[in-house]
Amino acid sequence: MRRSVFTLSGVVLGLLVGAVAVLPAWSQPTDAGSRVKRVASTLDGGPSVREVVSEPPPDSLRTVSLYEALRLFQKNNLSLRRAQSEARVLRGTARQAKAYPNPVLQATYEPVWRDGTRQSETYLNLNQQLEWSGRSARIAAAQKRAAAARARAATDSARLALQVTQAYVKAATAETRVRRLRQVTRVFRRADSSMAEREMGGDASGYAVRRVRLERARYEQRLAAARLDVESAHRQLALLILPSSAPAVAAASLPTSVPPPVSERKALRTAQRQRPELRRRRSEIDAQKAARRAARREVWPDPSVTAGYKRQSDGFEGVFLGVGVPLPLFDRNRGAAEAESARLETARTQKTLARREIRTEVRRAHDAYASARRQFQLVGGDLLTGGDDLLRIAQTSYDEGEMSLVELLDAASAYRDARLKTIDLRKALWARYFTLLRAMGRPLALP
Repeated sequence: MRRSVFTLSGVVLGLLVGAVAVLPAWSQPTDAGSRVKRVASTLDGGPSVREVVSEPPPDSLRTVSLYEALRLFQKNNLSLRRAQSEARVLRGTARQAKAYPNPVLQATYEPVWRDGTRQSETYLNLNQQLEWSGRSARIAAAQKRAAAARARAATDSARLALQVTQAYVKAATAETRVRRLRQVTRVFRRADSSMAEREMGGDASGYAVRRVRLERARYEQRLAAARLDVESAHRQLALLILPSSAPAVAAASLPTSVPPPVSERKALRTAQRQRPELRRRRSEIDAQKAARRAARREVWPDPSVTAGYKRQSDGFEGVFLGVGVPLPLFDRNRGAAEAESARLETARTQKTLARREIRTEVRRAHDAYASARRQFQLVGGDLLTGGDDLLRIAQTSYDEGEMSLVELLDAASAYRDARLKTIDLRKALWARYFTLLRAMGRPLALP
């Protein structure tokens, strides 16, 4: 009886190792619309069992690459549309600032009479205001404000694009976890059925059956939770890139290669040149300078010119010309000029704070990425190789009676944990890589 349990558990472990060995690689694309069919032999060498794993129908789930996801984000994201609309508002305001004031045409008829004598005067006036003091400053201020709005939209775009890449990495990782857990769960389903049959035949102990059944229940629970995570990740990705046309979107697999290393000094230099937040702050400073200049020039009044034609009832007629100049005796616009000066100081302070925050953000993102890269390279190399050796040693020891069933199952669980650990490390690696690109101000894309 003891030797039968040894041999049977060795078969279980062999199936487990074989299932893990054929798991889909990261480089294989996700075929979300297919129906997967697999034929496997039973544990006791009986007839084949055909398992059908149903996936969502082809028209309910769309698989996109990272490039396509970012393209759809630029086209469809509602938050980005709002930011771009605000920029277009100020662009229209800047265009309107270039327009000259319209002339005023006025016609006047003045009848007068005395002791039955009636006379009249008719006027035709054309009035035009001349903007010569602050026109150029007002136009420059409006243009600078429009440029600052465009820079704000670029900042929002970069921030939201990072959310898209994070959602993409999460979806790709969740799909890979499901594929891993599904393959291992199938092994324990078959092992559970086979052990139950052997118990009825007296070839397996009740403890071994219950232990395998408990392990199957653990994997079933993990698989169900992983499927829920996949559905949530698909919906979140669709909300960011296709908010009005698709309930869920799947992500293609991430590359198997490791992202390239980035030095901290290069990251800091690139961030100072390319971060949209710094361009935004510089644009806001330029806009405030132009606004302060325009406010100071408002003290100089804009004259108005009046020209017209006059005709009297006694036959006299002629033209006239007049000039009107506002006198800045009470309102010299000093309060507005002081307010714009204060806003300029605020903009300069915000730029200084932005520089400091960006340096801190870049250093933090670089340290996190470097740490994730080291961990992934370590686990992807020596530790995984050691896990394979551990399984072989455990299988041999169990076949020779030197290891219990519980110890063997613990070894299988440790191997499974190592595989899922690599998935989590890959998720952290790519997420931190994209965070570093965002901190540097570089476009988010696969290397």
